[in-house]
Amino acid sequence: MTIDRAVPFGGDLIVVDCGRRFAFRLPRYGAAAVAAVIALSFGWSVGTAYYLAFHDVVVAEIRGGAKAAASAYEAQIDELKTELERVRTRRLVEKTGSEQRLAELARRQESLERRQTVLAELAGPALDQPGAAPTSYAAKPTPLDRPDDERRGLAASSEPVDPTDQISVDLDKLEAGQGAALDAIETRIDDKRRKLQRIYDGLALPKSNGRGAEAGRGGPFEPLPARAQTFEARADRVTAQRAATAELRDRLEDAPIRTPAPGASISSGFGARTDPFLGQPAFHAGLDFESAHGRPIRATAPGRVTAAGYSGGYGLMVEVDHGGGLTTRFGHMSSAAVRIGQTVKAGAVLGLVGSTGRSTGPHLHYETRIDGEAVDPLRFLRAGSAYAATLSN
Repeated sequence: MTIDRAVPFGGDLIVVDCGRRFAFRLPRYGAAAVAAVIALSFGWSVGTAYYLAFHDVVVAEIRGGAKAAASAYEAQIDELKTELERVRTRRLVEKTGSEQRLAELARRQESLERRQTVLAELAGPALDQPGAAPTSYAAKPTPLDRPDDERRGLAASSEPVDPTDQISVDLDKLEAGQGAALDAIETRIDDKRRKLQRIYDGLALPKSNGRGAEAGRGGPFEPLPARAQTFEARADRVTAQRAATAELRDRLEDAPIRTPAPGASISSGFGARTDPFLGQPAFHAGLDFESAHGRPIRATAPGRVTAAGYSGGYGLMVEVDHGGGLTTRFGHMSSAAVRIGQTVKAGAVLGLVGSTGRSTGPHLHYETRIDGEAVDPLRFLRAGSAYAATLSN
């Protein structure tokens, strides 16, 4: 039997089934109890139906909210990771940049130390008198090797200081100092070269005797390229000037520019004079040095002895060949200390002062000859004085 509906009516329960009505007598308070049961059953049915209808939606919403919360959390985590990686990368870049700058400063310092060695070589004693001490251009304390107390002073500074900045400033100062030193060396060498060139030109030696590079004589002006202004290019130029100057010095060292009789005075000059024997005008082919008998006679330049014996009016005479057609003669000796073919150095003793040959008393007759022709020895002696003064400056 299917109950379409049940309606409590008074104390009875009216049941309608397929249009037919059935009435049941209920006990006292029975109708209220039945109504309550029916209400609870209806509520449960409605609740059950609502739960069944919306269960999936509620679960989906809960799951969606949880997923959204999880996604937001993951996004926040990813953002934190990105920021951390950004900071790490920035620090790495800063560290790498600092290391690269320090490496560059170290390379620059090595370059400046090499330049310091070049300066020491350019300022060496080659252009001064033999045995002279070189100008000091020893390597200085380098910026990357600061004393500990100086480092602590920088670290204790109230303002933050990048140590690479200070090192760069120190290297700039050192580089500027090296440039000034190179300028001074170049000026000194060029001045010495010009003086030596004037002295050497004053000797009027044969052209074949010269080995130095000729000076420029003209041509269109073209400015030096930038490369020519670098320290290395300037150092190469100074090295070439120094070599030319040293060669001039060597040529002068090989020339008879020293006195053959130290401490003696000249009693008769070169050229026309009155002959001491005949009292008539005559040509004197050399210089006479007034000196005591037995005083040493010295070579005025290095060379090879080509004569050592009696030779007419010269008496006992020694001749030295200095190369390039340049020879010197020493006459009226009392004795000779060398033999033919012997190599002698400048200042070597050739013999002793005497009065042999055509002589009126103890003295040295000294000649300089170029290709066999007598030239005034005084110009060589004057060149020797100027040469000594140049070297002493």
